[in-house]
Amino acid sequence: MQDIGVDVIAFPTSGTSEDVALLLADAHAAEVVVAVGMHATLLEFLDRDRAGTASTFLVRLKLGGKLVDAKAASRLHRSRISAGALLLLVFVTLVAVGVIFALAADGRAWTAMIAGWWDQVYAWAKGLVQ
Repeated sequence: MQDIGVDVIAFPTSGTSEDVALLLADAHAAEVVVAVGMHATLLEFLDRDRAGTASTFLVRLKLGGKLVDAKAASRLHRSRISAGALLLLVFVTLVAVGVIFALAADGRAWTAMIAGWWDQVYAWAKGLVQ
């Protein structure tokens, strides 16, 4: 077997793998732990087998407010990019692509063809209004 240089540490535990993952995150001073796919509701918690229930309860008690469900995290997070800034970014990108397209040798022929189509659409729309 090829050695890839990864050190392995075994964690003998009577808890679940979820518990070990949460304890590792807490041991490495995580400010927030977002739980994705873990048992979140009380019914899911009580519906599990009895072997891991006590350890799961104690681990969640230890993490306290650090543990956040993925749904709650997505609801609390607000996008920092406004719609206006996003539209401006799309517009600037289209202008840049248009300039590059117009300056290319093959792009000039395409630009003339697209301009012809635009003139036809404009004339058609103008005819509808009049």
